Amino acid sequence: MTVSDCLDALRAEISGCQVVAFGDTQARLILKASHDASVQREVLDGLCADAARCFAMAQSVADPTCGSTHSITLTDRDMRVYLRTNGREDFLCLLCPLESDPAQVLPIGFQALAQLVETK
Repeated sequence: MTVSDCLDALRAEISGCQVVAFGDTQARLILKASHDASVQREVLDGLCADAARCFAMAQSVADPTCGSTHSITLTDRDMRVYLRTNGREDFLCLLCPLESDPAQVLPIGFQALAQLVETK
């Protein structure tokens, strides 16, 4: 399965998910994303910047024995889930509807992220 296939499958699996993006916080770059045509590059750039900020804050208070990191931010329109594993710079961003259940989204996202970092 390619990175694009994995991102598309994850987006389809989460009801109403608008964006699934795979990026690198060190490079501050979205490497690949799944979204509809209405999502502009500026949105992806903003999600990448948000992910870098969230992980920087989380790292300052994180348990060093914890292998995974996630952050959830809420806006007036959506829920943004940022996932990272083992202190790596790669991350996954999910732009979901506000009514999405993090208890369902997180395991699905971490499973996809594990597949992505194995293929990278």
